[in-house]
Amino acid sequence: MAKKMISRRNFMKCTAAMAAAAGLAACGGSGNSTSTAASSTAGTSSTAASGETVKYRCSTNHAENFNVSQALRYWSDLVLERTNGRIEIDIYYDAVLGDEKSAIEQCQYGGLEFARINISPMCEFVDDLNALSMPYIYKNDEHFWKVAETLGMDILRSDKMKEAGFYGLTWYDGGTRNFYNSKHEIHTPADMKGMNIRVQESNLMISMIEALGAVATAMPYGDVYSGLQTGVIDGAENSMVQYKEVSHCEVAKYFTLDGHTRAPDMLVMSEKLRQKLSEDDVKIIADAAMESWVYQRDLWAEVEANVRAELEKAGNVITDLTTDEFQQFVDACSPLWESYNDGKYLDLINQAVAMG
Repeated sequence: MAKKMISRRNFMKCTAAMAAAAGLAACGGSGNSTSTAASSTAGTSSTAASGETVKYRCSTNHAENFNVSQALRYWSDLVLERTNGRIEIDIYYDAVLGDEKSAIEQCQYGGLEFARINISPMCEFVDDLNALSMPYIYKNDEHFWKVAETLGMDILRSDKMKEAGFYGLTWYDGGTRNFYNSKHEIHTPADMKGMNIRVQESNLMISMIEALGAVATAMPYGDVYSGLQTGVIDGAENSMVQYKEVSHCEVAKYFTLDGHTRAPDMLVMSEKLRQKLSEDDVKIIADAAMESWVYQRDLWAEVEANVRAELEKAGNVITDLTTDEFQQFVDACSPLWESYNDGKYLDLINQAVAMG
């Protein structure tokens, strides 16, 4: 698939270049003016004229081979094709344009045109996103997708987002965050009583752990492996993919698919750029982004299925909760929905829960 997309991009580049050269020859233009048009920098033109190519940049901190990165390439290729080579979006991987917070700030003032950002740091800039990050509001993947496609997109395209400097284009799935530990299987909150669990330094996450009867421990992520190995902590939480990727599966055998939170990625456009583009080009970019999310869902599902098979083959215990078991976690944590920030997000949370 990657080779096919690269070939298509190269074809579109050649098509655009030939069209530009032919146009200039007919008008008696010089080669220098062709070079100037093709190397236009972002923000210097509202919408590229026929035969010209405008280049924009998209930042991500994921590696080039990560499934979300593959979806970004899929999106940029669709845009290139559907604008007949007028709009080319180059993807910059591994945070070479700056970390996520830096990318957010660059998008705000228009120094960066597009960015792939996780929902967590974006909550600081658009607080309604906190509602989508509350524990145990999604029953399954289909419930999350339904919320993201409706309420989630409403937030991404809201006036609050635009006032913060962004135009949200789409979501990308990052799976669920789940508990894993070195002691025993977890089926209900009672199984977590007294366990020492490492969590992110977040008041919400700490409150969630305490509501489940466990002890929350803030610890740098790089120290989690040794903490599990030495017994300083009993468990931690993350996606199944990350659990294997960072080898925590070696020192914490038990993994429970409780899906307490989701931390999806999003693709955003600088609002300053959106205001410069034509409505037609904004629609092309946005429609292609939504298609890339559908494409990425399949990639993520395939990755998770392969990882689960590898973990079970290695002897790790993967626990799926029954409906009744999952409801016990919901009941333990639902008071947080109302107490967090004095219930500021309760209406949005109730809308999300009702969709399940």
